[in-house]
Amino acid sequence: MKIKSFVLALILTIFPHSFYQTQAQTLPSSQNTNSISADNDIDFSTLEKYLVEQNWRKANDETRNIILQGSGRKSIGWIPPSDLKNLSCDNLKTIDTLWKENSNGRFGFSIQFPIYIETGNRPGRMVSDDAFNRFGDRIGWRKDNDWIIFYENLNFTNTAPIAHFPNPRAEYSITGGRLLYSVLAEKMVQCKIVNYKK
Repeated sequence: MKIKSFVLALILTIFPHSFYQTQAQTLPSSQNTNSISADNDIDFSTLEKYLVEQNWRKANDETRNIILQGSGRKSIGWIPPSDLKNLSCDNLKTIDTLWKENSNGRFGFSIQFPIYIETGNRPGRMVSDDAFNRFGDRIGWRKDNDWIIFYENLNFTNTAPIAHFPNPRAEYSITGGRLLYSVLAEKMVQCKIVNYKK
């Protein structure tokens, strides 16, 4: 046993760098290190960095950038509902997973979805304004019976209401984007990010 320990110590002294490199390649990784999506070459590492830091403002901005890029609308800067359908399921799932994992399950599209349904809304269908207003009230996108002016009036602190983020609405938008969110909710169902039975 002493001879084996001596030989190992000798090898480590002579070849320490190459030994560690080989070991690092064979150890199993507990995290997914591939942060680049195959779809549209989207890099999620910046979003993950902001979420780990709990920098909700920058994470929200980066989420919007990713959705624009994934929808083919980055150069235009806004997303009509028809183009939101172009966002791949993998990209949407990655966004949602990163938000959930880094907020202790407080934020994410799949966290918003049950509240969306509970308040009388339906994926892919325009229901009443009242239903969407109730959704906005519950997650803090409305205040004093009116929509807040996105995005400066979002609560970027850890005291934000559950499901407050992500909110990839355009800057200074006043309304809640009922049609856009309805399409997003439908996409979540199609991508099996949430369970929904009609």
